[in-house]
Amino acid sequence: MKKLILLAGIILGLSHITSAQVSVSEENDIKNFRFGLKGGLSFDWMNVDNDKKFTSGGVGVGYHWGLQLEFRLNKTLSFVSGLSLTTNNLKINYTGASSADTVLYILDKDENFVDFGGDTTSIFASMLTSTNNVYWLKERSIKANYVNIPITLKMKTKEIGYFTYFGQFGLNIGIRTGAKTNDVVQKITFEEDSLVNTASFYGSNTKINPEDITLEKLDLTSAIQPVRLGLKIGGGAEYNFSGSTSMYFEVNYNHYFTNGLRKDTKETYLNALDFVDKAFENIGAKAIPGSVSLTVGVLF
Repeated sequence: MKKLILLAGIILGLSHITSAQVSVSEENDIKNFRFGLKGGLSFDWMNVDNDKKFTSGGVGVGYHWGLQLEFRLNKTLSFVSGLSLTTNNLKINYTGASSADTVLYILDKDENFVDFGGDTTSIFASMLTSTNNVYWLKERSIKANYVNIPITLKMKTKEIGYFTYFGQFGLNIGIRTGAKTNDVVQKITFEEDSLVNTASFYGSNTKINPEDITLEKLDLTSAIQPVRLGLKIGGGAEYNFSGSTSMYFEVNYNHYFTNGLRKDTKETYLNALDFVDKAFENIGAKAIPGSVSLTVGVLF
C-alpha cells in the first residue's frame, strides 16, 4: 500500500509541476485536453499463492470498453485517466490440488449459496434440507465485472510520418460491480438421510454422481474483493487523421497487488472436506489476478 501511495504521489506531483509548462501557440496547435472512446480484449489469469486448495485454471478472455481522457502536460508528456467497464474471465481448478481435501458447497432452491457457518451438526442439517443441493466443486470460471479507473503518465515520441509512439505507466483502480461463475461440479446424494452424521457422511451412504454437470451464472459477487489496485505498464502507437484526431492501439500489462478473492473469514460458502481429519474448513482463497490487455480507440 505504501508503494501505491508513493507511485500515485509521483504521478500527481509530475502533473502539478509540468502543467505550468503547457501552452498552445500558432506553431503547435495540439489540444491541451483530448477525449475519446476505447474498447478491447484482455487475457486474464490468477496467480495462486497456495495451491493446496486450488490451482490456476489457465488463461481466460475478457473485454473492456469506455472513455479515455488525456491532459497534455508538455509536448511529449500527458496525464491519462478515464473510465471503463471491464469484464475479466478468471479460471480456477479445485481438483488435483490436494489428495486429502475436497471442496464443496450447498445451493438452495433458488441457486443461492448457503452459509457454512455453525458447528458440524448445523452443517449437516443444511446439507439434508430437502430444498438444498450439495456439490463437489471441480472447476470454476468467474466473470468479474469492474468499473476501472486508470491513473497513468503517457510519454510520446515526436510524429514520425503520421505516427507517434508512446509508453505509459501508472495505477489501475478497479471497483467491483458484480460477478458470475460457471462451475463444473458433481452432485452429492445420501441413501438414507436419517443415517447421515459426522461418521457416516464419510461412509457408503454418501453417493457422488460421477457425471460432471455445469451450473451456470451463479452469483459470486460476495466472493470477489470489492476493490483492486494494480500497476499498469505498456505502450502503443497513434495514427493521426487530422488536427488532434487520432486512432490508437496499445498493449498493457496489468499486475495487481491485492487479492482478487475474499479471504476465508469473508468467504463462508465454500468449504474443504478433509477425509483424514474428518472435518470442514473454510477455503483460504488468496489469488492475485493479472492480465495483458489489447486496446483500440479514437482520440479527438
